[in-house]
Amino acid sequence: MSDYSALLEVGRSLMGLIWSEIRDDAVFHSIITSENQITLSSPDDLTEEQKLSLFLYYIVEDSFKRNLEVGLVDSDNRRNQPIPLRLFYMIIPNTKDGEKDQLLLGKVVEIFNDHRILRDPNLNGGLAGGMLKLIFHTPTPDDINRIWSVVSRNKPYVLAVYYQVFPVRIESEKSEEIKRVSDVEYVYERLDEA
Repeated sequence: MSDYSALLEVGRSLMGLIWSEIRDDAVFHSIITSENQITLSSPDDLTEEQKLSLFLYYIVEDSFKRNLEVGLVDSDNRRNQPIPLRLFYMIIPNTKDGEKDQLLLGKVVEIFNDHRILRDPNLNGGLAGGMLKLIFHTPTPDDINRIWSVVSRNKPYVLAVYYQVFPVRIESEKSEEIKRVSDVEYVYERLDEA
């Protein structure tokens, strides 16, 4: 069951996936040498040590998944609907070297293409046992300018790739007691024929 920590668990799952795919790749040993160099930081908060950021910049309700049934907790209680979300990530290299940045972005695209559907063991925490879809997202140049102007005030635009991740569900903690029908009374009336 995914609770409020689902957003963080998605980010950690994506970071773990990338690290598991590049840690033994000799080409990337000179670019990323530890899992700690992959972060969820915004472009403005990146440090010299952080080489790749998976920045969650936008969240929307997934209206196509909204009409789910209210879940039963047990025979006497039900829980409110979970809220289904789509998460939008900006993947930002931070190597300070144009060639390495492009290599790193190409590798992320390859990894996400090879894992378009994420399942165990690549899902953390409450996401375990579930499934996430990774879809390449192509904002227009105007959208990219707007996104970048909002997420970074201190850094100039850098090359990035964009992805959607869904369905991410945050379950409700609120449940209520259900009153079951225990007795039924029938009342019969005879209609007089005219």
